[in-house]
Amino acid sequence: MATTSPPPPESPREASLNSRVIWSFWVVIIFLGLPIWWTTTSIYRASLPTDSMLQNYKELWYSIPICLSSSSMPLSELSKTGDLVQTHGKGSQHLFKFDVHTEKDCTQLPSALAVSLTASDAYSFTFLPQSGSVEVRYPSTNTEDLPSRIAESLRSVYLEEHASIAYLLAMNGRNGDAIQEFVKTLPSDLMTEVQKSANRAFKPSFEYHLTFSLFTAGPSPSSWDVQAALNQYIEPILHALASTSNISVTSQIQLYSSFSPSVQPQQIENGWQLKKEDLTSFVNAAEWPLSPSIGTGPTINFVVYVPASKHIPLLLEESQTNSWLVPQWGGITILNPPLVGQEESELGLKNLPSHLPQDQLQRAFENFQSQLLLLLGVPQSSTLPLSERLKSFQRLSGLSLYIRTSSNLGSLARLAQHLSSIPIPRHVLHSVEHALSRLEDFKLCLGETAGSAWPRCLGSVREAFVDSEKAFFDKSMVGQVYFPDEHKVAVYLPLLGPIGVPLIVGLIREVKSIVARRKKGI
Repeated sequence: MATTSPPPPESPREASLNSRVIWSFWVVIIFLGLPIWWTTTSIYRASLPTDSMLQNYKELWYSIPICLSSSSMPLSELSKTGDLVQTHGKGSQHLFKFDVHTEKDCTQLPSALAVSLTASDAYSFTFLPQSGSVEVRYPSTNTEDLPSRIAESLRSVYLEEHASIAYLLAMNGRNGDAIQEFVKTLPSDLMTEVQKSANRAFKPSFEYHLTFSLFTAGPSPSSWDVQAALNQYIEPILHALASTSNISVTSQIQLYSSFSPSVQPQQIENGWQLKKEDLTSFVNAAEWPLSPSIGTGPTINFVVYVPASKHIPLLLEESQTNSWLVPQWGGITILNPPLVGQEESELGLKNLPSHLPQDQLQRAFENFQSQLLLLLGVPQSSTLPLSERLKSFQRLSGLSLYIRTSSNLGSLARLAQHLSSIPIPRHVLHSVEHALSRLEDFKLCLGETAGSAWPRCLGSVREAFVDSEKAFFDKSMVGQVYFPDEHKVAVYLPLLGPIGVPLIVGLIREVKSIVARRKKGI
């Protein structure tokens, strides 16, 4: 049986050459390959201030600014009255908060409710419709109970706003014992209305888009005085909310726009009628160009629908306004313009007018005005004038944006802690730092002595929310979230396996050879 002879031993020259080759490969890998690989594949992670981002600011209940002035009361007595009103205003639960200022001229505090005190025969608390201010008449012979009566009146008119604050905090996980006890003291119908308002309104945003659409079933009307109607009914609201939100307005006209085929009007004695169950399917989403979203903010749709002349008048069942509201979408009004004669027709038929003047749009835009307030979530208090209701909405929007900003920053901090593989660019760090700085400015409005700073604080929280949205939804951080370590192994192993195994085996043999030579003393 033939035997195989062992391979001849390596000569010292060959052994030295093999060692140099092996060590050269490893020197290149360690001092050139690894640094290049580390530099080109490393992920930059800016050091986020996670402690500040995760901070849960507990005292979020803000104060409502009030400005007292009087032409019949000395300034020292007026200042004392203001302090007592602020003390009595807290109520038994200490959750009613008013920031009371005493000034000769309340116009210097535009965010505060102006309350003028006038000596009279009896006590009265009256809103002046033109200025939106309050006139308080009091008996000059008895002013001891005046602060408590003013405080009681203020708690009554701002009860809905305080209920909305409690509901907002409770829905965002800040339902403390004091808030629970306060909610128990509120009328059940008030809390029900606050909950309904929150469900039908859009989430507070720094940007809204209003789209006013005229849809007609036939070729006319083909034009409308929409700009004049907007200036009269919508622009005052937009101007009042300019410090809180950017609200853009667009309009459109589309002819030959029939409502959904599933809707069948029923003929009645004085025209045609739509039943309540038809309203949910009235919008013809397949043919009507109603964009669900324009830009970053929500789109609120307002539709004026003019039916065909054969269906004039088209009425809604049990409706006085001939309109309805779609929660978190918009409002729809069915308009029945007067028909006009067709001179060239021998039969004397009447058709729809080719143009809708402003007076014919009045009822529709009055509906849109009230629907806009409902969709934004403006308090519906019957005792407060519109100007004060809009101020209440701004304050509630500011609180809501603060909570959402804190939620965005907290979610980003937890994401950065749990996913170490995602990059954190430097511009994300700058956005986070700017958002935290603006939130600190807004916290000034949560004290009892900073109510006059509301316009500036609302601008701060709006900037903070924008920066938090930019940081949390930054596109450069998303890619690595869906590329876990298992995927990296699947990429590197087929590439480095055929190269790495020979190098590692050669290194092991070289180490064994060095050890053997040392044992032999070579």
